[in-house]
Amino acid sequence: MKHSIANTSVASSSVASPAVRPDLWRLGLRQLLPLAVVALFAWMLRHKLAELDIPAIGNALSSVSPAQWALAALASAGSFWAVGRYDSVLHRQLGTGIDTGAARRSGAAAIALAQTLGFGPVTGALVRWRMLPELSLWQASRVSVAVSLSFLAGWSVVVAIAVLIFQPPLPLARPLAAAALGVAVFLGVVSLWPPGWLARFSPPSLRAILAVVMLAAMDTVLAGTALYILLPAGVEIAPGVLLTAYLIALGAGLLGATPGGVGPFEMCMLTQLPTVDPASLLAAIVAFRAVYYLLPAALAAALLIRGPRGPARFPAPKLTRFNSPYLPPKIEALLYRAPRAEANLLRQGNFALLESAAGRPTALAAPLGQSLVMLSDPLQEKCDPGESRAILERAAKARFRQPALYKCGTRMAASARRAGWSVLPVAREAWICPRDFSTEGAKRSQLRRLLRKATDAGVHITEGGRRLPLQQMEQLSRRWVEAHGAERGFSMGVFCPQYVSCQRVFLAWSAENELLGFVTFHESRDELTLDLMRQGDTTPAGTMQALVVHALQTAARLGVPRLSLAAAPCEQNDAGTPWLLSAMRSRFTRASGTGGLTRFKSAFAPNWDVLYIAAPTHTGLVLAGLDILRQITAPPCRCKATRKGGSPGQDHGSAVHS
Repeated sequence: MKHSIANTSVASSSVASPAVRPDLWRLGLRQLLPLAVVALFAWMLRHKLAELDIPAIGNALSSVSPAQWALAALASAGSFWAVGRYDSVLHRQLGTGIDTGAARRSGAAAIALAQTLGFGPVTGALVRWRMLPELSLWQASRVSVAVSLSFLAGWSVVVAIAVLIFQPPLPLARPLAAAALGVAVFLGVVSLWPPGWLARFSPPSLRAILAVVMLAAMDTVLAGTALYILLPAGVEIAPGVLLTAYLIALGAGLLGATPGGVGPFEMCMLTQLPTVDPASLLAAIVAFRAVYYLLPAALAAALLIRGPRGPARFPAPKLTRFNSPYLPPKIEALLYRAPRAEANLLRQGNFALLESAAGRPTALAAPLGQSLVMLSDPLQEKCDPGESRAILERAAKARFRQPALYKCGTRMAASARRAGWSVLPVAREAWICPRDFSTEGAKRSQLRRLLRKATDAGVHITEGGRRLPLQQMEQLSRRWVEAHGAERGFSMGVFCPQYVSCQRVFLAWSAENELLGFVTFHESRDELTLDLMRQGDTTPAGTMQALVVHALQTAARLGVPRLSLAAAPCEQNDAGTPWLLSAMRSRFTRASGTGGLTRFKSAFAPNWDVLYIAAPTHTGLVLAGLDILRQITAPPCRCKATRKGGSPGQDHGSAVHS
């Protein structure tokens, strides 16, 4: 228990072994470092300090009126209103599930104590751990570090803008400010389209970045306003000049790592404002430290002593990501009953299971850049589309992302359109009723010719059973990738022995029993959906068509009412399609070989259904399109069972909740 940590440390100190003492010495040395920095700056300021008239500072401080104290306290309160919201943004971005009010209280208390006591990330982590018992110390430390880094990033943008506007007479000030703004713009672009190596680390969304910059501006400008209000009467200085000096001095205090920035802050302020009476300036700084540091720290200490007021987590939709294609029996049953067999993409690891606050499974979803993307339709046929969309919206809001639908059907798209969302066609899905399928008829004449070619070449088809030729399949898939480029991933399958062992597989063999090709299908009670298609360079024409025909015959025998040949991107853009989304669609169409896929599927004379992409706004639609396109065209994420060297039957049901 946290409350027993202090007592335990006291009791154990009397019996500490010599091996513990070096750690204590190192901790002590770290604590001496900020004191050494204070001493260094005091030595550097020794001439100015010697010239200071201490009684004059006292007189200047006493001249601050009650109205100034009250206004400065009000500005400080506004600054801490923004300070607490750093935590709410970061908690949402990290998906901790902490209530917004609890996050703000713990954040304001942590920053109030950390900026006064020093050791920001460490002090902040301990305060957050105390105020939010639902978090582990590691999670509290992660939030603390994230808040510190995000504030530094926001501060750098604010100080760069102030320097470019007010142009203080400092060497290299403007070039450095321009460079800082350039880096900020670059990071915003990277957030929209991160490189593959960075995408794995889930960079913050652009909304979170903009929120942090706005909060940093509110925080620092109001704090600088409090300092300006506390200047004694008779001090003539422009507000913008003082604000710029304060922002730069604040950075010096942060880099100095001293408690409250004592030493570096004062030296930087005196250096930047040589025309201001030092006694008056130091009197304002002393008053500022009382209002902005000591008073909030005292209030934060009272909150810390009282501790948390109750549970900090609020019931919210959650995402559960599984670490293996082999899922718990409850989830296996859910996927088998799902109206769309594509729900089995949950096994691939790109998607998580979206559950309502009450724990009811809703859909597959993936956090991508700026968006939380829901794939296809809800997992339960009788689920109300509006309710599913509302769960998605709450889950996206809790993670500081915007909701989006991808490859949803007509019913879901109509519900989104009625709610005012922007909806556009994104793909066409080919499907066949196995019971009614026949190779006869003029529409399937090309299919019959291809099937005859496969038969003449001695191709024969078998259905994969429990013992698949996984090694041969993997070799064939590897050769296919070398010939055709990287697998797409995301809403398409990526070859993985454990993954395909959970699918219905059909194999094509030569007369010499050489594996020529294979297809895999997602399977549910009411549908088979084509997933992987792999063949070699010398595979006879018609082999892949023969595999699909065999799958149709098997589905008819099993009584499966629907077989989907999967979706292909729409090749034409509607008149209302935003130009950027049209350009993205055209790029993906060229990269994915849509024409060849459409010709392959058309040979079966299937039915065609339109699938849609949707988001609350046109801008959100474009951002969701960017996120999805980046994910599809990026190197695929291999299933985790393969990366860990697992085998069928291992790692059943392991999951990660976020």
